[in-house]
Amino acid sequence: MRRAIINAVVLTMNDRMDCLEKGYVRIRDGAITEVASMEGWVPDGEEECTDAAGMWILPGFVNTHTHTPMTLLRGYADDLPLHTWLTEHIFPAEARVMTPEHVRLAARLAFAEMIRTGTTCFNDMYFFSQLIAEEAKKAGLRAVLNDSLIDFPTPAFRTVDEGLALAEELIQAWAGDPLIHPSVCAHSPYTCSKETLLKAKRLADRYGTLLQIHLSETRQEVETVKKQTGLSPGEYLHRIGLLDSRLIAAHGVWLTPAEVQLFADNGAAIGHCPKSNLKLASGIADTASWLEAGVTVGLGTDGTASNNTLDMVEEMRFAALLPKGARYNPVAVSAGNALRMATIEGARALGLGDRTGSLEPGKRADLLLVRSETVNMQPVYDHYSAIVYAMNSGNIIASMAEGEWLMRNRKPVRVDEEEALQEVMERFGVKAGI
Repeated sequence: MRRAIINAVVLTMNDRMDCLEKGYVRIRDGAITEVASMEGWVPDGEEECTDAAGMWILPGFVNTHTHTPMTLLRGYADDLPLHTWLTEHIFPAEARVMTPEHVRLAARLAFAEMIRTGTTCFNDMYFFSQLIAEEAKKAGLRAVLNDSLIDFPTPAFRTVDEGLALAEELIQAWAGDPLIHPSVCAHSPYTCSKETLLKAKRLADRYGTLLQIHLSETRQEVETVKKQTGLSPGEYLHRIGLLDSRLIAAHGVWLTPAEVQLFADNGAAIGHCPKSNLKLASGIADTASWLEAGVTVGLGTDGTASNNTLDMVEEMRFAALLPKGARYNPVAVSAGNALRMATIEGARALGLGDRTGSLEPGKRADLLLVRSETVNMQPVYDHYSAIVYAMNSGNIIASMAEGEWLMRNRKPVRVDEEEALQEVMERFGVKAGI
């Protein structure tokens, strides 16, 4: 399929941060073939042409940490500390409601929300990931995912070895798929033994996949890991050989400067989840120090049980504003850097920087159309500032992944959001409960 989007402001998010005030993006068979000024535009009568006058084209958002089926637990057991929330409420609720059928349903609802809010690629760790992968493929979304290994029974597997077998099956089943990129997931250093962590690492190394983990999310976690190992969580992962360029750690709120340097030296990435960290009172991560050290930092929403949205526009705003307040420094994290975290840096954190995250010839066409001529965004003095500080997800008019439309005129193309919404309301509305 050949497509072109013309007459738009093009924010490439490439290394030079090139911006074309009136440009076009040309697409063929899912790949970007040209990004150039309209001065050089030559029509091709055989391509689908979209006139995007009054709009901006930018890369689709990359959500580097979430748990899509937890959409069914949005608003459940709010306003509690993380460990109380997780162990006394979320884990028991998951055991009751997370059936394969419900995981499919939750995924459909989550994907409708993701598409409406500009996500084109997400990184998931949960259970029944084969089903999530199938639904993501139907929705047209790019996904990095697998079942989350943990040292107690889950809705999907009873033992770690069963979980590892499921993870390997997923990796083999989706090998070479253009949209689905299996990873290996270990829940955390305090819920996984050293043996489990090393098994996860060996599986990731065998297939060359990303390894993802929760790390240093709370002070209690840090204290627990120190009691168990004598080391802080980041030092522990480094000591046992997990900290390398194919690891992404979610949260990292309580990483020490020495641990941050270990991340930088070993090429490991962090999935920063500012809203979830605030809601669970985990703390405010010093992201400015991560960037200063050269760590690759992406943005994630976490699951809707701890956020309570999958809106990456909100996440960008929090990512830019929190460091300013925490450091009393208005330039701690710029709007441009926040947008990079949501796009190209997030893609790099997931090992997909050569495929998505910026608008450059040779990369896959994962992109958004944003209507900028609106009351909440005008006047515009700086594009990045307008996107991060003024835009809301309602300004996102259309999106695509792999060159195929995910949403047009604010309506998801491949997900029946009304059907998913009605079914969730019937089964999990206030009267139905869980």
